[in-house]
Amino acid sequence: MLLTLPIPATLANARLDAVLHSLQPQLSRTVARQLCELGAVAVDGVRAHATERPRAGSSLQFAPETVALTLQLGLPVQYADLDLLVLHKPAGMAVHAGPLVDDSVAQRLASLPGSGLAHRLDRGTSGLLLVGCHAAALRSLAAAMEAGAIAREYLAIAAGVIEPDERTIDLPLRATDEPRGNQPKVLVDRDHGQPAITHVHVRDRRTECSLLHCRLETGRTHQIRAHLAAIGHPLLGDPRYGDPVANAAARATFGIDRTLLHGARLVFPQPVSGVRIVVTAMQEPDFVRLFPGLRCCDQSSP
Repeated sequence: MLLTLPIPATLANARLDAVLHSLQPQLSRTVARQLCELGAVAVDGVRAHATERPRAGSSLQFAPETVALTLQLGLPVQYADLDLLVLHKPAGMAVHAGPLVDDSVAQRLASLPGSGLAHRLDRGTSGLLLVGCHAAALRSLAAAMEAGAIAREYLAIAAGVIEPDERTIDLPLRATDEPRGNQPKVLVDRDHGQPAITHVHVRDRRTECSLLHCRLETGRTHQIRAHLAAIGHPLLGDPRYGDPVANAAARATFGIDRTLLHGARLVFPQPVSGVRIVVTAMQEPDFVRLFPGLRCCDQSSP
């Protein structure tokens, strides 16, 4: 889990990797720099690069128990035990290997024989991924997923001002065979679609977009993307389901170059003990550019 360390005034405006090394001297300067470059260190809850210079009064977050795994996989590991891992996938990395994929989470996991993904995220989506470390753990996690015992919660930024604050989108979805990346792959189909339910809470609004907390009751392909597009508020930056005009404006104004969807929280039973585990993701810088209120000093609370 993430450890929060206040940054003293004596280290204010120093490089983040130097701050981490000073606060955790058991980490060499090289390891501190590598962790920052891998996106495994946050400032005030937001993933930050090694060259960032935190201000006085800020705090630093990282997961000390998973340093070795993070370096081994080249991906931030936020939680680990003998049966599972929770990774923080960066936007732009594919989950599975493929003919046009040079690097993927699955390829990184090859260094942990027997491990496998318990669910997936789209390439442009950032955030938490649950990994089983062995076959029995994967079976247990799959059963928990099927039973609805794993809660997957997302942050999303959608075009337009969404009203009211709470709504449930209950629209059946059907996946098509459309291979092109700029065309919808999933369509609302009331006659032949599979049941799909997304619970949406509006956390904040700007004049041009809304910050949403989305909780999946079902886990269909592209569910959040297709559901929000169906109600007229597609995700900003989404090349398949989005609004080209809104996407262009977000790119020009905020530098948004990906679908603004983030796996923010996982709640699940430990495969062997059944103990409830809660993992909360670090925030992504592009989300915070649009909604600075996401920046906070403690990511340890659920």
